[in-house]
Amino acid sequence: MLHPADAARHGLSAGAPAELGDFADAPWLLPGPETACHEMARRACGAAGFVPRPVAVANDVTVLTALITRGAGVALIPRPALPVPSPELSVHTLNTPVRRSIQAVYHMGMGRRPDIGGTLDMPVSAAASEVPAGSRRP
Repeated sequence: MLHPADAARHGLSAGAPAELGDFADAPWLLPGPETACHEMARRACGAAGFVPRPVAVANDVTVLTALITRGAGVALIPRPALPVPSPELSVHTLNTPVRRSIQAVYHMGMGRRPDIGGTLDMPVSAAASEVPAGSRRP
């Protein structure tokens, strides 16, 4: 997610897929370091070949979004946290999806219990229903 003027400078039309590596030199707005979103942003940028240069860190997506509307930088925002569409925001999918793995440890045989099995299936079900295959948003 970035300001429309920044998107235009990168040759991105509204909603067009973006290459994360194209933003290596951009000022970055990151979630707080104690969040999973912070780690995912750093890993995604690392996989694209760069370390993000944060100019602001905030735990509140509303704060990050407000900074984007002022042209302060770019941010990776998870789809469930995307704000209401605004002419001051340019939202793009990534050409290279960001992936996360979740691991669980439980006693052998416990995965067959409905309560345990359902809990283990929830992240997969939620991800499948919220994000179309092959689509992630920065």
